[in-house]
Formats: sequence, C-alpha cells, structure tokens
Amino acid sequence: MLNALLEIGCEEIPARFMPDFLADLKNKAVEKLQQERVSFSDVKTLGTYRRLTLIIEDLTKKQADLSEEVKGPPADRAFDPSGRPTQAALGFAASQKVSVDDLIVKTVGGKNYVFANIVKKGKSTEKVLAEIFPAIINSLCQPLAMRWGDVDFKFIRPIHWIVALCGAKVVKFKLAGITSGNKTSSHRFGNNVGTGLVPVRTNGQPRGLSLRSYKKFLLKLGVIVDQEERKGKIRQMVEAAAQKIGASALIEVDLLDEVTYLVENPIVYVGKLNAEFLKIPQDVLITSMKKNQKYFPLIDQSGKLQAKFVVVTDGCKNKGVVEGNQKVISARLADAKFFFEDDIKLPLKGRLAELERIAFFEKLGTMADKVNRVIKLAEWIGKRLKCDEASLKTIKRIAQLSKADLTTKMVYEFPVLQGIMGREYALLSGEGPKVARGIAEHYLPRFAGDKLPQSIEGIVVALADRLDTLVGCFSIGAIPTGSVDPYGLRRAVNGIIRIILDKKIDLLLDELIEHGGGAVTVQRQLLAFIGGRLKPILLEKGIRYDIVEAALANFNDILDAVEKAEALTQAGRQKWFAGVVKSAERVARISKDVPCEEVVASDLVEKEEKELFDLYMKVNWEVGEAINKEEWARAVQSLVKLTDPLESFFDKVLVMHKDERIKLNRLALLKSLERMYFRVADFSKVVLPG
Repeated sequence: MLNALLEIGCEEIPARFMPDFLADLKNKAVEKLQQERVSFSDVKTLGTYRRLTLIIEDLTKKQADLSEEVKGPPADRAFDPSGRPTQAALGFAASQKVSVDDLIVKTVGGKNYVFANIVKKGKSTEKVLAEIFPAIINSLCQPLAMRWGDVDFKFIRPIHWIVALCGAKVVKFKLAGITSGNKTSSHRFGNNVGTGLVPVRTNGQPRGLSLRSYKKFLLKLGVIVDQEERKGKIRQMVEAAAQKIGASALIEVDLLDEVTYLVENPIVYVGKLNAEFLKIPQDVLITSMKKNQKYFPLIDQSGKLQAKFVVVTDGCKNKGVVEGNQKVISARLADAKFFFEDDIKLPLKGRLAELERIAFFEKLGTMADKVNRVIKLAEWIGKRLKCDEASLKTIKRIAQLSKADLTTKMVYEFPVLQGIMGREYALLSGEGPKVARGIAEHYLPRFAGDKLPQSIEGIVVALADRLDTLVGCFSIGAIPTGSVDPYGLRRAVNGIIRIILDKKIDLLLDELIEHGGGAVTVQRQLLAFIGGRLKPILLEKGIRYDIVEAALANFNDILDAVEKAEALTQAGRQKWFAGVVKSAERVARISKDVPCEEVVASDLVEKEEKELFDLYMKVNWEVGEAINKEEWARAVQSLVKLTDPLESFFDKVLVMHKDERIKLNRLALLKSLERMYFRVADFSKVVLPG
C-alpha cells in the first residue's frame, strides 16, 4: 500500500474561495481515482492561502485489471455447421489478439454473437497519478481564473511550485510551465524562510509520507497546513489574549473561517482604540473591525464593547504591526464617526422624501412606492393577527420608517447595517423604543440560522416587506431559475417560513398574496414557490418524501402544512393507516372523471349504500370540524371509520348499475367521499410498504 501527496503552491488565494476549493479538490480526486480503478482508504485535503494539498492514503500499487467483452460477428458466420471457425472468426480473434479457442458465444437481442474477453493489465499507480494529478488541477472549479507569463493555462492564482509524490517516488509531470518535484516553500517569515525538500520516506518505509509526518514537516517550515488545527489555534489564542486583559472576544464563525485562510502561522496581538470612538453605536464599531480589518472585537462581562481588539497576523512577531493596525482602524473609525455625526443632523422622518430618489426594482417603482405598499399590507396582516390599536399604530410607523436609513451615509458605507442604523437613528430622532426595535427586526432573519424578530410589530412588518418583494418580482417575471436568484427571493421565502413556524402564525397565503397586489397567476406561482421551499424543511424534520407530497397538496398555509405532515407521519405508524390510504385511492380511481353532484338520499337502494351515506355525513362533519380547528391528527383518524363500510359497499353494491339514475347517485356518493378524503391530504401520493 502507498500514500500519495499533491501540493499546489501558488500566490495568495482569496480566503472566501478556500473551503469550496478544497472540497472540489477532494471530490475531483475521488472521482478520478475511481474512474482509473485505483483503490484507496481515504482522501484528505489541507490548505492555506498559499497552498492546496491533497493526501491519498493506502493506495494499491497498481490499477485493477480491466476485463472487457468485445462483440464480434454473428455466430453463424463465425463458425461453419460443423463448428469449425471461419475466416470471420479467425480475423476477429486476430484483431483482438486472442486465440480463436478463447472466443465465446452469447445471445444478444435473440441472436448469437461471438465475443472476445479482453483483459487490460493495470498500470502502476505512479503512472496513473502522473496522468490524473494534472487532470485534477485542470478540472478544479475556477471562480476567478487568470493567466500569467506566456503559459497557456488558467488558474485562480499563478502557480509557483507543485509537489507530487507516490510512495517513495516523485510523480513527474509538467503543468503551467512548472515541473513537479518534492520541493515546497516555507512560511514567508521566521527562521526557516526558503524552500524545503518534502521527505519521500517516513522512517525509511517505501509507502511514502503520511498525513501526520507531512503536517509535522511543514510545521518545521513555519506552516500549520491543517485548516482545522489552524482554526482551533486561532480561537484558543484569541480567547487567551482576551482573558489576559479581563475581556471576552466576539468570535463569529464566518470571521474565524475567513481569518483561518488568511494566515499560515497565526500570531495574535491586542490593539487599542481611541476611547472617543466608543461614542459611535457599538454595531458600527464591530462591523468596521470585522468586515474591514478582520479584527476580533472585545467586550466586558456586561457585553459592552471595549476600546481594544485582537488582530491575528501571519507569523509576524514585530510589535510594530500593532501600531500599524491601530492607525488603519483609527482612520476607518474616523470616517464612521463623521458619517454618524452627519447623519444625525437630519431626523429619520425627514429622510422619507429622499426615498423617492432610490429605485426599488425596475418596473416596481421607487423605495417610497415600496414603503407605501408595505404599510398597507402590514396593516392588513396586523388586523388578521388581531393586533390592538396601539400595535397597529406602531406597525404603521415602523413600516413608514423601515427604509429611511437607506438614505444615510453610514448605511451607504456599511450596507450590512441597514435596519440596525435605522434603530439607532430612530431613537436619536425621538421615536419610541418599539418603533426603533421594529425597524431593526423587520430585516430578520438576514441569513440561515440568524435570529428572528421577537416583537409582534417587527414580525408583521418583516412578513409584509418580504411578501411585497416576492409579489413584485413574480409580477414582473423576475422569478429564480436554477441556482440564479439575484434578488434573494429564496432567502425571503425561507425567512417567512421560519417566522411563521417559530411564532405559529396562521395566515392563508392566497389572501396574503392578493392583499399584496398579486394577480391569480402570481398567486399560483408563488404558492408553488413557497411550497417548494417548505419541502426541504419538512424533509429535514425526518418526514418521508411521499408524506410531504401528500401534505402539500392544495397548499395554502405554511403552519397548517407542517402540522398536517406531522399528523400524517404519526398516522403512518399505525396499522389502520394503510386501510385509509387504500380506501381513498379506490374511491378516487372510480370517481376520477365524475362531476360533483348532490347525493339523493331517496335514490339509495341497498342497505350498504344507505349506511355508507349516513356514516359519510357524520364523518364529513367530524373531519370538517377537525380541519377548522387545525386538528389534523383527529381529521385523519376520523377517516378510519369508513374503511370497513367502504369495503362492504364495494363487495355488495354494484356501482355501475344498469339504472342510470342509481348509478349516477352512487358515483355522486363516491365523489363526495373523494372530496372529503382529499380535503385532508392527497393520499394518492402516499407510498405504502410492500
């Protein structure tokens, strides 16, 4: 068994691309190895902004042999009646370099043909890697590819070296003007600046460098190549630096991930801010530190921001770097301070006229037009949710001021602060705390996993704002296709779903869309779109795909659909559920093309149909009451009462009676039953075991 290593050394790769790049490198390697019939135990990828590393463990020493059957001429042409090979057989055997005695006969499409079994011997793994290593590099997804020098090759950044090893040997190939070898580069700073020869043996063993020994070797060169180890060390160092001065670090996952790919050998320092900057809203300071400078802000035990930060440098032990970073952040925050002081000269309500000059979307008017639509829709939602007059007044004010901060210098500089600055400026403008809170909350959630709005006023405006965007975009045909979603409509729907499920809000979507200005066509499209976004959420809950499909039939209520799916899941575990599904399917199959007609009780002849009709009337009332109360488990269970009577009806009553009046009445009864069953769920979607 052998280990193999591929290290691509290049100029600085942007940190945001690294996770996807490493995942793609692993996937492409696995794909190529499987295609080339080379077995292995594991594939790992490591990386920094200067190197992408692939390590393959426990490779077989050669490809598996390939056995292939090649089809030849028909058997009646290959052999004469006495079984002797003809010239056709001899020629085919010679062309395939096999003995005519090794030819076999197989039937294809009812006719016999001769076949030659060709065994292609596997190449050595070293030779295979010499072919697939450059192929892997060439196949990597390139978000930003570039050319350099006079080589006809594109990569995310210019390549400076390639290490390629298989066991104790260098895998030789040439790519982008670089010949592979075993020479890597050290960290740019420190005691071991330069290059190093990657050892091809570990303790003299020919299997080659192990993952552990490779990481250990690069550590000697000043590089922590394992991104998870590097991330863990950064977190530990930042937390220790904060604790040393009695503070806590704000370590967000996104920032930590980014910083992990900005350094090869992290070293941390604590920097200071001018206390004057603490007069700026805390969110502004934190945003500037994180987004512009990649610093970790520090807070005290009460959560108050400190005039200090932690900066992570790449192997630089020169304390002068702290002064440099302090100067840079001071310049940034001086700008922010100017923006803030200039913005508060005008009250938030005084900015509303400026929204007339900000376009929302082409064909959808200005941001002022959007605000007016959101006000109306938010008021309607508030009334539907039985908000009191005080809340309705607050909702209207939140909606009026919700986009006013888009006209400020601060939000122009830091778009991520929209809503947050609206809250701060609202308070400074004399607005009430509920209005200020609602302005910030109506943007929540901003991304997957983000917190949700908590006040009823913020919730209502959040729903109205998202729905207005959805209705507007669908009305002008700006509908997401494939992975393309330039207006964030999927995110908007996900936000609506999360809010509704978390707060258990019951709203009929068709009414909501209609009051948002959506025509019937838009209603249908949006309902399908929202239902499509709800599906994966239900599947993540462990609900079967067929149950999800059954629950989403006639979809018009997010909360209802989830509760229905959960009720069907529980029912699906009961023995009686199969009888309900079969009954529903049988009734639907027979009454498929039957028009909806009233059942005439006096035209019911047989005992079984009379009993079935009486029971239907009772169960239909029970189901209707359960649905109105959103008690889906009771609605499903009520249907059990019909299983045996329906079986008896089909056994003893001829539906297609020769008397047309009796036949149509029986079909009307079945149609009524079908409508009742499928009012609960689309049972035709349910897949029964066996």
